[in-house]
Amino acid sequence: MDVGIDPAPLATEALRGDGATLINGQGERFMLAHHADAELAPRDIVARGVFTEIAEGRGAFLDCREAIGARFATSYPTVYAHCVRAGIDPAKELIPIAPAAHYHMGGVASDLHGRTSVEGLWVAGEVAATGLHGANRLASNSLLEAVVFGGRVAEDVAKLVDKSSATPIAELKRIKGRKVASRAARNTAVALLRETMANDVGVVRNAAGLKRALSTLQAISEEHGSDGLIANMALTARLIAAAALARKESRGGHYRRDYPHAVPALASRTFMTLDDLQAIESAARRTRPAIKTELTCAL
Repeated sequence: MDVGIDPAPLATEALRGDGATLINGQGERFMLAHHADAELAPRDIVARGVFTEIAEGRGAFLDCREAIGARFATSYPTVYAHCVRAGIDPAKELIPIAPAAHYHMGGVASDLHGRTSVEGLWVAGEVAATGLHGANRLASNSLLEAVVFGGRVAEDVAKLVDKSSATPIAELKRIKGRKVASRAARNTAVALLRETMANDVGVVRNAAGLKRALSTLQAISEEHGSDGLIANMALTARLIAAAALARKESRGGHYRRDYPHAVPALASRTFMTLDDLQAIESAARRTRPAIKTELTCAL
């Protein structure tokens, strides 16, 4: 929901499943021109349709007035509460929207028990790359992640832990020696990171934008590498941007304007290490135009 609230509230896809339509500022159902299933098209196609309307200045809105109307409050109480907070009556008014990106359909590589390559570390949920997701993240897969793999991780951990000697951690200890940026500096860095990802690693990508993003993200890492929160966010963003730059095709939620078609030979998962990331960043530096930046001043 594009209503000036941060973080932006999510309008569930169930609304479109319940008959809500997508229209632009001119009142046109723009998805009819993108796919035979219109609003029920795959989520990457819907996202690009919404993105295009916004980029071309027409705006995008969710119209629930006719299909849902007066039952909105009882059928979708969470979304209704967000609307009320934004001063919108969804039974009578349009809901301004923007596409929300799942930047990567994967995460930390794990086996079918949630084990990673690091001994003693298990992962479950959207952080994990179990193979459940294809090129388009599926909303219902979160149930598999939480119920199936969450259970498998718990069972696997239980087998390896000696219950007689296992005790709860009474007090969490903070790792010393880490420098935390000031609140203002942290907020500014995070805002720049988010803006970079939205503009250059978002719904529609190309090589120039991805290289520009990697340059900015590396600068953020260097400037705030001692702040764990920003460093982790920047590293994750760099991995996503580098993977997108390396995949010279379009597939599901990954859309390259300069490589708009899927390549059959690339129809498989790829894996990346820090060494791979550094190699891609090094190659990107050699091939992008010189860009004058003063990150410290910008932050």
